[in-house]
Amino acid sequence: MKKIVLIGIDGATPDLMEKWMENGKLPNFRKIRKNGVWGKLKSTTPPFSAPAWTSIVTGCNPGKHGIYGFESTDTLEPHLINSQYRKIPAIWNYLTDIGMKNIIVNVPGTYPPGEISGTMITGLLTPSHDSNFTYPKKIKERLTGNDLGEYELEQFWLEDFSRSRMKKRAPEKLLDHINRQMTSRLQVGLNLMKETDWDFTMIVFRGTDTAQHFLFEDKDLLLLCYQKVDGLVGKIMDSFSNAVFFIVSDHGFEEIKKILYPDNVLYNAKYLTPYKDPYSSLVSQLYPLIHRVVNYFLKLLPQKFLKESKGIKKLLFSGSSKAKLIDFSKTMAFSTAEGRCIRICRKNKYKNGIVEEKDYEKICNEISKLLKDLKDPNDGSQIIEEVYRWNEAYGKDAIDPPDLIFDLKKGITANEWIRFPNKFYDIMQSKKRDIPYVFNQDPAGRSGDHAPYGIFFAYGKNVKPGHIIKDVSVEDILPTVFTAIGVSLPDGIDGKILDDFFIEKPIVRTVDWKSYSSTKQTLSEAEMKKISRLKNMFKAN
Repeated sequence: MKKIVLIGIDGATPDLMEKWMENGKLPNFRKIRKNGVWGKLKSTTPPFSAPAWTSIVTGCNPGKHGIYGFESTDTLEPHLINSQYRKIPAIWNYLTDIGMKNIIVNVPGTYPPGEISGTMITGLLTPSHDSNFTYPKKIKERLTGNDLGEYELEQFWLEDFSRSRMKKRAPEKLLDHINRQMTSRLQVGLNLMKETDWDFTMIVFRGTDTAQHFLFEDKDLLLLCYQKVDGLVGKIMDSFSNAVFFIVSDHGFEEIKKILYPDNVLYNAKYLTPYKDPYSSLVSQLYPLIHRVVNYFLKLLPQKFLKESKGIKKLLFSGSSKAKLIDFSKTMAFSTAEGRCIRICRKNKYKNGIVEEKDYEKICNEISKLLKDLKDPNDGSQIIEEVYRWNEAYGKDAIDPPDLIFDLKKGITANEWIRFPNKFYDIMQSKKRDIPYVFNQDPAGRSGDHAPYGIFFAYGKNVKPGHIIKDVSVEDILPTVFTAIGVSLPDGIDGKILDDFFIEKPIVRTVDWKSYSSTKQTLSEAEMKKISRLKNMFKAN
């Protein structure tokens, strides 16, 4: 049985890599492109890590697996998602069913780890080192420099404060930290691959995502980060030269030129009501100063303290809770999924929802038009590329989807919080009640954000050399991996099989997936939809 390796490079961007491969600055990727398959990989809508990685490992769009962002969508009060929010099996669940062994390292959204045939060490959204983030549990004890290697967990959002400070004061130090984290992932992954028997390995390097968020304007430092990844990939390939390799990213990256705050737009149009009026509350008027002072002190705190202090975590996450900022008893809509989606506060869906069903279509149409007509107040340019209804983006049986989803013009990103004017003077002098909704600088210090297209490579035995592939999406990865392994697809997979780049079509054996535990435990789309509706009706009552 051939070995399959799926390497994830979070945020790897084709526009940058093409230039650097041509110039010989990424020798391993250049070798892979010359002797294998290369193409651009379409991400999810919106192009976020949580839904995109989940689509990569399930072969399904977010409407089926139920992950649309880092936060849940089933209540107005958001909660960080985890692996239990995923509604359908992942690659390793299917392969476990048929007796194949897995090594899974640092894949976002895999905490808590499930019971699989093999080893799993969870990635982004793992709460802390105190949690049980490995399977089997005994693997956690071996994550030391004297055994498998150190494994530093990445803390969602919290590390951005110190990253922002390092970017300003010592960007090289930030890059060193990023590269050390990626090297540790390689060390642990390679040691596991060398000491155990396995059929499928998946390892994700996330440093490219962090580097591009904070260092996108510094292409020299970014190149050093990509070169580090190039070397890590080369080490895996050299160690397992007989394996078939797939290398993917969840999305690409682009420069941030402007930031849209959709909640500000909804506030101005009277669809959203905060507890405190931005202009009548003294706290709100002093918000820019308070925000700067708090952020300054948070940036001074060491990353280790931010990551391990339960008090800081509780303070930050509770203080940013939308339930404490937005008066849902007077709010019809608000943004979610990092500001790229809108949720309508439907009365029969959410406990505190106020929008009646008879008004739902009307509100959706009004807000859709509001977004489509939105112009940059500085130059009159269009901000939003397209607005989709949930069924257009995710299908008619989507599980708890956001109501509206939109694509932004290139160079524009979004944040999902209400943001007040930057300057105290501007607040005091304002004659009207509207608040600005477009800003030029990101408060977290980010200079890059997600773009719709990432990268796809395939390399190894039976893979055509020098082949360029088009029309590839994140949903196509699982079907293609299964074909390379030589097993048929489970029912309900959205992605297509990319088999035109194989020299000889792989021989695929038919598997009766319905007879295995993972598929048996998975509810049908209709069943999940029915349960969701019943659950929402219960909440409404």
